[in-house]
Amino acid sequence: MKSSILFATAAIAASVVPVTSASANATPAQAFAACAVNNYDGAELLATQPGSEEEAGVLQEFNSRGCNSSSASPALLRGALAEQLFEKDFGVVGARPRREIIEVFRVDPGELDAMTPPIRRRVDMIGFASCAAASNVVKTAVLLQTAPGSAEETAIVRQMEPTFAPCLLEGERLDMGKAELRGALAEGTYRLALAQNLDEEIVVTGTRDPARKIECRSQNTAGTRIRRNVCLTEAQWLVRDRDEEYLAEDFTWRTMEEEEQLTTITRLMRDAIMSGGGS
Repeated sequence: MKSSILFATAAIAASVVPVTSASANATPAQAFAACAVNNYDGAELLATQPGSEEEAGVLQEFNSRGCNSSSASPALLRGALAEQLFEKDFGVVGARPRREIIEVFRVDPGELDAMTPPIRRRVDMIGFASCAAASNVVKTAVLLQTAPGSAEETAIVRQMEPTFAPCLLEGERLDMGKAELRGALAEGTYRLALAQNLDEEIVVTGTRDPARKIECRSQNTAGTRIRRNVCLTEAQWLVRDRDEEYLAEDFTWRTMEEEEQLTTITRLMRDAIMSGGGS
């Protein structure tokens, strides 16, 4: 499947703009992302399918305009870009976008089997990460605030590990380096933040969930009248729905128990009053 990609000409300078905002200690991927986000629009890369001709074309365009993309893999470049775009456009999942946004790439599940193994792996990797990010958007956002390779990053990843297994096929092992995992989670988080702002339109697809999609539903925010989009995989929705059903049954049972206790207490008090009045 090919995506239609158009650069926002108003956002792209006609001449090469030097990278001035990247830290001297930034990795090549981070330096590229800082250039792409701050000097140009940046999001076009995430609108391409991983491993596609469109992705290569966008990277080549950025490179020709001064954002060097030659010393890091496309996966790491996408991840670093998604991380900086998430901070610039949203900050947290559920926030309104700070500028005009575009949709990220879609995956037709029927086309997965026709992909070459390297491309299929990259698509699956982002699908896994979208699923894992949906499992715990708070911890994923915290992870993206840590320094790459830091002890804090490692600690957050370990806390998130229990949420990884349901996003993998049965018997499958997660085969990613830390940088690759962080980049994939960054793109998955950006996709979730985007999905929640597009009127429940499903823009996050290609997950490892059997349904191979993430569904967004409008949900009440506890303790308020505010409704917001919550985006989960089909399997995650089944777990959530089951848990809510259990909570509802437990609430009903407790309410009935309290009513029975109140009825018993009322009857005993009435009997005591009647007994005392007759003595």
